[in-house]
Amino acid sequence: MMKDQCISVTELRTKTKKCLEDIEKEPKYVFLNNHPIAVILGVSQYEDRFLNPQLVELRTSEVGGALAEQAKKAKKTKKSDLVNRR
Repeated sequence: MMKDQCISVTELRTKTKKCLEDIEKEPKYVFLNNHPIAVILGVSQYEDRFLNPQLVELRTSEVGGALAEQAKKAKKTKKSDLVNRR
């Protein structure tokens, strides 16, 4: 986090337009009483991170026990059980 990315709640309230400049290039961190409380993202960053998730393949060594068990169960699931039937 860079200094120019940090803004206070007061600054956001009084200089909103200035605070939101370059929001598409980098997120802004909002502070209240010198503690970070929120992050403001540009719309495209938000959509990339939360609306268009990327699938990541993990190696077996990177997976914990509970997740490995869930993966085994998922492999046994029939495709027909995953399709919404009307």
